[in-house]
Amino acid sequence: MDFQNVNLLNVRLNMISGNLLPMTSDGSSFHIALKIYTTVIWIIELIQSCATICGFVLVANRETLQNAGTVSVVLSVEVFILLTRMYRNRDLASQLIQKLNSILRSGDETMKNIVHSILKPLEIPLEFYCIAGTGSVIVWCSMPLILILKKKSFLYEDFGMMAAFSKQPFSTEIFVLGNLIETIASAFIFLKKVSLNVYMINLVLLLTAQYRYIAVKLATIFHCSTSQNEDRDEFQKENYSIDLSMEKKLRKLCLHHNTIILTTLMLKKFLSFNMSLIYLNNIFLFCFVDVIFINASKEITDKAFHEKWYEFGPSLKYIFRMIMVSNNLKTKLSISEKFSLSLPSFLSVRLIVIMISSSILD
Repeated sequence: MDFQNVNLLNVRLNMISGNLLPMTSDGSSFHIALKIYTTVIWIIELIQSCATICGFVLVANRETLQNAGTVSVVLSVEVFILLTRMYRNRDLASQLIQKLNSILRSGDETMKNIVHSILKPLEIPLEFYCIAGTGSVIVWCSMPLILILKKKSFLYEDFGMMAAFSKQPFSTEIFVLGNLIETIASAFIFLKKVSLNVYMINLVLLLTAQYRYIAVKLATIFHCSTSQNEDRDEFQKENYSIDLSMEKKLRKLCLHHNTIILTTLMLKKFLSFNMSLIYLNNIFLFCFVDVIFINASKEITDKAFHEKWYEFGPSLKYIFRMIMVSNNLKTKLSISEKFSLSLPSFLSVRLIVIMISSSILD
């Protein structure tokens, strides 16, 4: 039992997504075919990101920022930064895996059962999330292809995620090729994100299993000691001395606990920046969704206002004015009245996370 074979989903996602994060303690290099495969994936991701950014620049309005391409660019940047950070800390990752492998290989049947009991329940949900999520991304990105039956020339906005692969208007061939690039890039950026999450979850759960193992072994030691004491006569109970075998087991368990603490510190150093960035990005995504929701709710009367509503009777004008007034009431997707998912909230949390990250790096 080691880091590589204890979670096969982690290994498969690492190869399919092209992340190629360390899986062994010696930092063994991956096969040349996998490296070529990874390079091709990153080239497609780069083409997609550049096309999306160009689309934003060429069609500069508020609707472009509410396009799904914004989320795609943010996720791509997040994945790129997280992977870059992990690649830079390859030596630390190899040391961490070496520590975990030495612990797992020297473990007994109890440790094996605990590790499997912690990792196994998450295997099916993560597999379902990966398959369902990837399938949903592919279907969503392929939906604009229906426009082929209705149009012969296309614009940047016709893509699921607005992108500029060529000067508009462009032909059906470019539109199909652009959608294919968007679909492949979106599916792989999702897989990369999932693979990163599974990799980090696997590291955390393996250490979680060690703490649970220590708790079980400690309880077992004292349980066995108590059972032995019950069989002793009164003289032995009054002149109780620590059983040497129990003391030896406790010392061994203490050494194991010290090793786990050192490994936990290594894990903190390896994942602290990543966790902070993921937290920050999730706040951005929720704030982004809330801004779209608020803007949509405020636009209820915008189009109707430019129509000739003022030519109708007093009662209809009164109702329309009441709708306009109620439409100006503040709406937010937050359970707390003191906190709102908005751009100012995002900026305030961003500053806090940057300060925390700076202190960690220092």
